Amino acid sequence: MNKLQHQVSPYLLQHQHNPVHWQPWGPEALQQAKDEDKLILVSIGYAACHWCHVMEKECFENQEVADLMNKYFINIKVDREERPDVDMIYMDAIQQMGLSGGWPLNVFLMPSQKPFYGGTYFPKVKWMNILSSVQNAFIEHRAELEASAEGFANSISDNASLFQIMDLESSPSFIPTSLKIIVGNMDPVFGGMNKAPKFPLPSLLKYLESIPSTLGKEIQSFQASDVQLSRMAQGGIFDQLVGGFSRYSVDSEWFAPHFEKMLYDNGQLLEVYAAAYTRTKNPLYSEVLIQTIQFLNSELKAENGLYYASLDADSEGIEGLFYTWPYEKVNEIIPSLENPEFYRTYSILPNGNWEDARNILFKKEASLNYKFKDELSLLLAERNTRIRPETDIKQILAWNAYLLAGLVAAYQALYSAEIKQDALNLADAIEKHLLKVDGSCLHQASFSGNPIEGFLDDYAATALAFIQLYLVTFDKKYLEIASKLVEKASELFESKEANFALYLYAQNKNNELIADKVEFTDSVCPSSNSMLCEALLWIGLIQSQVNCTLRAQQMLETVMSKAQSNPSYFSNWLRIYSQWFENPQAMIKFDLTYVMDQGLMDTMRDINRTLIPVENLPENKHFLVCVGNHCLAPVSTWDELQAQWKELI
Repeated sequence: MNKLQHQVSPYLLQHQHNPVHWQPWGPEALQQAKDEDKLILVSIGYAACHWCHVMEKECFENQEVADLMNKYFINIKVDREERPDVDMIYMDAIQQMGLSGGWPLNVFLMPSQKPFYGGTYFPKVKWMNILSSVQNAFIEHRAELEASAEGFANSISDNASLFQIMDLESSPSFIPTSLKIIVGNMDPVFGGMNKAPKFPLPSLLKYLESIPSTLGKEIQSFQASDVQLSRMAQGGIFDQLVGGFSRYSVDSEWFAPHFEKMLYDNGQLLEVYAAAYTRTKNPLYSEVLIQTIQFLNSELKAENGLYYASLDADSEGIEGLFYTWPYEKVNEIIPSLENPEFYRTYSILPNGNWEDARNILFKKEASLNYKFKDELSLLLAERNTRIRPETDIKQILAWNAYLLAGLVAAYQALYSAEIKQDALNLADAIEKHLLKVDGSCLHQASFSGNPIEGFLDDYAATALAFIQLYLVTFDKKYLEIASKLVEKASELFESKEANFALYLYAQNKNNELIADKVEFTDSVCPSSNSMLCEALLWIGLIQSQVNCTLRAQQMLETVMSKAQSNPSYFSNWLRIYSQWFENPQAMIKFDLTYVMDQGLMDTMRDINRTLIPVENLPENKHFLVCVGNHCLAPVSTWDELQAQWKELI
């Protein structure tokens, strides 16, 4: 019997009417496999996944296939966004087997949960052959399967032996070298990594944007960032009608997206475009910021103030149907003979510029959408009559935290009171629905059965976002929340291995998993350990907690050897090391009461440096300038601070 009908995950509910006897991940299904001595099939995906939908239609809705699955396997459906810990273990297992990872992820486990085979998408005939072959192997060659599964299970636990500790104080500078490697691997014409498909990789872009001006110009990191950000803003990956980015481009030109829109991409890209706009004042970047925030507020914001996870790539069973345009329909709304510039600007062709004679709105030049606001409004009105893609209504803490940090950055770039209010409202919603008074947190706001406790990225991303909000509002409440989250994360995720500086991804009390995973590589999202490292550095600086600073340094020393070898996958770590140690930025600690009494707040903001209110300055001293681990002498007046500042720069 299918047992998914009582779940809240949209992805699991999509499968509730399959004839497959799906069960959710949990003790009941796992124990049943042991009791009945049956193999487990874990099938992992997410609601916006196009090929997950394809495999469901071809295989899981088919009675013949379902009969085979039900006869031989305990079938477990997992939403990877709801249980990223489970996905992390079995994705790693597939890669250890030498197979390509991706979603849908289908993994065969022994009754002990240990994996021995799997893959991604399979068409019906091949899937049925695999099901039969796996079951035959279980009957006829069980000992070999047991040995294989034991080996894979042993290989996927992360521990200190994977890392080589680096003494950062005695190491030569490696930030310029890492930047040269990254920029050298980027497409000089369209930006992004020089391959297809192309993912935005916000952490990598944040690294490029964080470099001091002289070094950035020398290595051309700013140029590489500008090429990518401009091309993405022009491309089909950006929704030219309402804003917001799709998850990735299937080609090398940001032209044809995989049309799913994820909250985590858009939240992080706000930070990147805000940094780039602050550096360049390029109006294209400010338009992207404004349109993306409008998209998020209109399409993904829930009534409770949190934001939903994603929009599907498909509508009416067809990928991209909602977003693409037959020429005849555009011509009917906006006559081509009267509007040739519009057609040229957005690459609209009579035979289509994409599949099935349809057009993707794609700008070959960096013109502003505002120039064609009337024409785009007409297309939007027509698009709003279409059947829209499904919304994944999960409200995930880490992803909402990425957005909160992005809104804070956008506010700082544009000084929009409306954007600041969006950030404050989101912070309130996070506190109300996802945070607990003891400093712990939930992974998502709604759940089936027991609450899903927060993972390390939930804690770390939220702590960082609240720190950023504190640094623009100076409201101690936000700093206290961040401090509690960091303290709780240090307790709940500490490795079971002595003297290992990195933290587990899932709570160390979890006995449902066969391996301890430590997330340390930066991909489409920054690694949870890198975010916690930066949160520890902030708490150490703001609250003068030396133990936090030292722990963060240990984390960097653990990872930097790997970061040097493969900088593209450690870009968030490298940015943190650069900004805090190799190229530290000047920060100003100050007495908030004095600054407010003297009416200096707006004047201080104009110098565009990090401002940190503190209460432990020496008597009658009101300002303290710090650069990395070095601080100048504290001073009393604004004039004295300016004099110090001129000497510093």
